[in-house]
Amino acid sequence: MRSLALLLAIGACSPARADQPITGTEVLQKYCGKCHAAKAEGDLGYITDSKRLVTEGYVVPGDASRSQLMRRIVDGEMPPESVKLRPSATEIAALRAWIDSMPTTTGFRGWREVDRVLAADAARLSYDAQPRWFSLVHLANAGASEAQLDRYRTALAISLASLTWSAKPPPVVAVDRERTLFRIDLRDLGWSAATWDTVRASYPYGVARGRVPEAIRADWFVATTTRGPLYHAVLGMPDTDVELARRLGVDLADNVARTIASRATWSRDRVARAGFNRSGVSVNNRVIERHPTRFGALWRSYDFASSVGRENVFAHPLDFVAAGGEIIFNLPNGFQAYLLVDKTGKRIDRAPTSIVSDPRRPDRTVENAVSCIGCHAAGIVPKPDQLRDGAVGLERTDRERVQLLHPSADVMTGLYNQDRARFASALAAIGAKPSEPADEPVTALVTRYENELDLKAAAAELGLRPDELGQRLSRLPLRQILSSLVREGGTVKRDTWAAMFPRVVEGTGVGITFTPRTSNDAAPPVWVDDHRRTWIVVDHASDQATAVGSCRGRGYELPREVELVSAVANGLGAGFAQLSTRSRQTMWSAGTKLDASNLRYAAVVDPRTGVARRADITEHHVVVCVQR
Repeated sequence: MRSLALLLAIGACSPARADQPITGTEVLQKYCGKCHAAKAEGDLGYITDSKRLVTEGYVVPGDASRSQLMRRIVDGEMPPESVKLRPSATEIAALRAWIDSMPTTTGFRGWREVDRVLAADAARLSYDAQPRWFSLVHLANAGASEAQLDRYRTALAISLASLTWSAKPPPVVAVDRERTLFRIDLRDLGWSAATWDTVRASYPYGVARGRVPEAIRADWFVATTTRGPLYHAVLGMPDTDVELARRLGVDLADNVARTIASRATWSRDRVARAGFNRSGVSVNNRVIERHPTRFGALWRSYDFASSVGRENVFAHPLDFVAAGGEIIFNLPNGFQAYLLVDKTGKRIDRAPTSIVSDPRRPDRTVENAVSCIGCHAAGIVPKPDQLRDGAVGLERTDRERVQLLHPSADVMTGLYNQDRARFASALAAIGAKPSEPADEPVTALVTRYENELDLKAAAAELGLRPDELGQRLSRLPLRQILSSLVREGGTVKRDTWAAMFPRVVEGTGVGITFTPRTSNDAAPPVWVDDHRRTWIVVDHASDQATAVGSCRGRGYELPREVELVSAVANGLGAGFAQLSTRSRQTMWSAGTKLDASNLRYAAVVDPRTGVARRADITEHHVVVCVQR
């Protein structure tokens, strides 16, 4: 997030008329306009643009207390101390009221409503479909604006299109009118069920609710599959740059040798290089090199740990020694994929910050591919070549070789434009367009996911309202660990939340956490995607407790011994379920091994009334089953 240290400064606007209350926009114009609207200081030229303030995360619509802009004013960080004229209490109140009055995108939707939408969508599909679902509902519930959600929708579409070798971007179908639930088909991605399993095995937020499709959270998916090791696994990235180039029909070393040996005017089937002293990510001098491929182009960079000796490309333009590099190449659909390599050409997940850095990442580390996606939001970044004209001091043969590898500025400009146009066309196919790195959608969604969570955001991830989560947390043993959530202005770190999520889900009665082991291409739809063991949770919409039941008539059988994984749910916490056998009534605690051969029926508790009723086993609320 850009610094807001100079956000408020003395503006040059006319004061509001005495008979009219000042508006929030007028407050911003008055105290921010001179520096930010006029001079665009701090990259905040949009300071009076409410939609842009929301999109950039400075304002949370409908909630001034959670808005960074408002907090910094209230905390006295703004205006800067050097500014004498400061907003009055009335003006601050007007700004607060303006933010609070901003409409949020949609009304709150709990997990039951989401489940109904997903189940209805699944029912419409053909049996041979291979659907998987994604959700942005939790972000909408947390207060994301429509502009932000549009950005996140684009991020999901870009990520999916960048994770496939298919010739076309996969259709991402919205299945609800709010456009926060989406379906894709693995066949469009060119993924097997095993590839999906590789991704799903890392998912920490799975909740089993029976024969209801699971919707993977889109923010987690984008943040996780755009970095190693999943990024490399999904795309089947080879271990070295040479292997990757070979897959694309390119021989890197031979291309360079043939270009030098051509002794003729440069042509488009040859290597093109540009060398320069300054780069946005590299600490030292840098060389970029283009190879044509069957799908477009492969660009690679040569990065250096210093600019002396054979790492100085101006002194050694033909025999420099690089410390590593980045590779950008076109996929068949025109989108871009990325690879980072060390000095031997071996694939790495993260580049050393002593060589390259990413100013957008908290630790400035360049990670494949999330850092590359953010930097190359509009495609390859054009860089003027400084080596061709700088080769005048070389002997004639070397000077000619440099000029063969480094075509004229006009030629390089044409190549940059051609490759950027290809990427722009790919983005247009999914309804997106090139952007500046600061506005890149994938980076925005990854950053949103990595942020700390407040009570509203945490509750939204559970499908609960903040007051509901606060009340339920107060009754749980883990409340001490998450105590910061229920404090005024409190937050919890993302990694802490992910680690605690299974206990929170089961303790608050939202459901049962679920991580399937495997699936296969012939498996039933995704909500039954473990061919050996399946959780079935049915009849959850009535706020009733979970219980053990029967699998009869569904192609599954109940094993002789089952484990009662979760008991009374939905607010009562993991407690007890009363199960009836032929001979006795017994209270069973969660985790108990049950002899299923005598199981007849269960007592189901309504948490709103505390009243138990008999439930025949055919209602099978929670079942641990094995396939016949």
